[in-house]
Amino acid sequence: MPKRPHHLVLHLHRSVPDGAYRRGLLFLLSVGLPFLAGLGLNDPAGALLGAMTGLILSFGDDDGPLQRRLMLVVYIAGGVALGGAVGILLHGFAWPIWIVFALATFASGWFLGVGKAQTLAARFGAMALVVTSGAPAFHPAELGYAGGAVLCIALLRIVDHLVFGPLAQQKPRPRRVPSGGWLRFALAYAAAASVSLAIGVGVDPGRALWVVVTTLVVMQPDARASYVLIVQRIAGTVLGVVAAFAVTSLVPPHWAILALVLAVAALIPHHLQNRYWLHTALIALLVLLIYDLGTADPRVVAGLLVERLQDVLLGGGIALMGTLVAFPRNPPPEEG
Repeated sequence: MPKRPHHLVLHLHRSVPDGAYRRGLLFLLSVGLPFLAGLGLNDPAGALLGAMTGLILSFGDDDGPLQRRLMLVVYIAGGVALGGAVGILLHGFAWPIWIVFALATFASGWFLGVGKAQTLAARFGAMALVVTSGAPAFHPAELGYAGGAVLCIALLRIVDHLVFGPLAQQKPRPRRVPSGGWLRFALAYAAAASVSLAIGVGVDPGRALWVVVTTLVVMQPDARASYVLIVQRIAGTVLGVVAAFAVTSLVPPHWAILALVLAVAALIPHHLQNRYWLHTALIALLVLLIYDLGTADPRVVAGLLVERLQDVLLGGGIALMGTLVAFPRNPPPEEG
């Protein structure tokens, strides 16, 4: 006797014991579908933008009901759209950009004590501001890939929820009040991010984003966690760059690199909680391979290998100094 539809859904749900495989599949589809669409339409720039949008939004998935998961898409997409629009209007790092960036990064640091959705919206909005302000003019067709990636991810989450139900919860990081208070941390966070942007723009406006990203990601409201993430991000980036150099040096066919991109995308969410260095290495490898597929000039990727190492060292060093400022040397004793 054939299984009824609801029995089939129950069987599929039981075949996925936790959220690990689901998260991996969602990452693969969220990054791979927009990227394949761009390559299929012979638009490498659009493919890169769609893949990066999918990657960013994938970090905003969470456990719980479908409404919460879709709300995270709305928050992050709204923050990215707002930051990107401001960067397009005030192109070239005009002085208002610096004020908006400082306010956005201050909000991101402050929201670390409020909630994930608000934090990611402010953080990714600041990143989008840097990208659109320092990049060449965007064509409307390219921006359509970002919008298509948002719709694709929303649809993927709806289908995932209908088939498997609520997503299994990942172990949350304990949310602690910084020893110097949230105001001091948020000010130090914004100051470190602004310094990283200034140095990045001074080196090369096109590379400013990568310096800023490192500072924003590794600087946490816990001093010890910040130091650990700084070291692991540097180590992971070195590993990812070496792996990307090894792969691209072999000059494999495009289909082989594309298959590796999809495989790496599926592995990224598995190591976020306990192996941040490997998580970082996979992201670095993924981004560099996507650039390799999106450009016909091998010198571009060869230059990116060295630049990513320089950028992560700059961003990590600035985050280290920001952490030293954010936390007093002799914090008050904890109550209780």
